[in-house]
Amino acid sequence: MRGYTGQVSPEDRIARIERGIDSLIARLEGLPDQALYAPPAAGEWPVMSTLAHVVEMLPYWAHQCEQLARVPGAPFGRGHDDPGRLGAIADHGSDAADVVRAALRTSLAEAVAALRGLPGEAWDAVGVHPRRGQMTVREVIDAFMVDHVEEHGAQVDAALSVLGYSPSQVP
Repeated sequence: MRGYTGQVSPEDRIARIERGIDSLIARLEGLPDQALYAPPAAGEWPVMSTLAHVVEMLPYWAHQCEQLARVPGAPFGRGHDDPGRLGAIADHGSDAADVVRAALRTSLAEAVAALRGLPGEAWDAVGVHPRRGQMTVREVIDAFMVDHVEEHGAQVDAALSVLGYSPSQVP
């Protein structure tokens, strides 16, 4: 995790997620369909597939955190081949920009409501991830929500760059 300590407040974490989603939504403005649906390279996700994944993953991880708060010590998480993860990309990777924009807002609202509903002590609850081992709720939020949204923002920027859109063309 990039530079996080236990002293970063839950609201600071939530604010970073909100800024990341706002930034992804802003990137959609004025982009032609070619920029949204064309894969930047063979085997790589188009921008819209990345956004469809973000829509699905935010509430998924927020609800995993709620579950860990209820049942500390429980296993949690999923692999990259999870049907829910892949299904969201398959089902929504060709959605229109206005549809994914609304879905990003709805997904963010659901995730933020879940995170804000966690009692303070829940942020220290520990669960067991299949690859990473023991993680606190705080670490899950940092790795699978905060960092993940920011990583996908960079992925979208890289895809747009490969497709010939300069940073000045991307909000």
